Amino acid sequence: MVSVTQLEGDYRYVNQNQSQGQSKCDEAPLKGFETPLYLMCTSLENDGAHDFFACTEDGGQSLLDSLILSQWEERAWKGQFSYDITSCATKIIEGGLKLTAQLNEKWNSKFFTEFEKKAFQPSGGVIKPCYVKANKEDILFCVASGDRERPLLIPLTGAPQDGVLLIVNENPIEYGHIFLVPYLLHKRMQTLGKALQLIIKIAVEVNSSSLRMFCDFSTTNTEQAYFQASYFANPLPVERLATIPVYVSSLTDGMSIWEVADYPLKVLVFTSKNLKKLVEAIAEICSTLQQRNTVFNLLISDCGTRTFLFPQVHLPVTGRHLHAWECGGYFIYNRISDFDSASEMEISKRLASVSLDVKGFQYLKQLSCSVAAKIA
Repeated sequence: MVSVTQLEGDYRYVNQNQSQGQSKCDEAPLKGFETPLYLMCTSLENDGAHDFFACTEDGGQSLLDSLILSQWEERAWKGQFSYDITSCATKIIEGGLKLTAQLNEKWNSKFFTEFEKKAFQPSGGVIKPCYVKANKEDILFCVASGDRERPLLIPLTGAPQDGVLLIVNENPIEYGHIFLVPYLLHKRMQTLGKALQLIIKIAVEVNSSSLRMFCDFSTTNTEQAYFQASYFANPLPVERLATIPVYVSSLTDGMSIWEVADYPLKVLVFTSKNLKKLVEAIAEICSTLQQRNTVFNLLISDCGTRTFLFPQVHLPVTGRHLHAWECGGYFIYNRISDFDSASEMEISKRLASVSLDVKGFQYLKQLSCSVAAKIA
């Protein structure tokens, strides 16, 4: 287990009354609620390539990475999870896609819907104060932008309005599974672009190739922009596949858009060395999809530099859509018989059943190219 009580090197760990960066962050009106606050040193404002190791020493484990893992492991040691995710069996399914199956007999597929109802206000996407106060043990800490050369950790303070609450998922699908909930001062949800910017900053600052971040957008939770993150020992199946160029900027730090080849679900991949422009483009594209009531998922990998967009068709009969990790080729089975019989054909049918048709995907590619050209 990684210790966070003994922090060495140039990282700063200060008492609340010594904070020089907190004054820039207004406290949100949750009386009596305090949490550790991590102020990031990552900035996406660079016009050129980002220095991804600015917040780590010699490319080693970042402070934020060690904080997340140590706090998550502490909750696991206290027995706050429904099961031990490390004891669940996994296998690579035979076939060219190398899809992954996990056997988890205790996993609750309805947990995320239950979490949304319990944690968020009915409208506005604001997290409920009563949830925060009743689930203090589930909250690891808060992360916010710090605009500093080095990260700053404040042991106990109020959560700033521009921060993200890191909350353990008691029903994890993999090691280190957490919720990342933008803490909102205002009654209306902040724009997707600002939420996505914070999430990308966290991915960069964590600086772990094992970390994957997810977000599921359906037609029923358009106001609840919370994300999830988990650690995977290996890349997800969709990350290993070949890609076809859709849009490539002429600028050296420009954006590129790719289509994943030979996959049952139609997927776009966005990459750029300029993360600020990458976030702007993805946010605008996703906002358009939201306006058209399109279901979609995001998968963020490679320390924030690569984002997968999974559009899905609406299924009014079942009302069920795939999670982002399922779109990426990672499926969970509750029963041993289903786990043993899982096949590439069966999963491919599930992926294909929610995929856009050729016409719809062509529109998405045209939209993405138009937005990328405008921003680049």
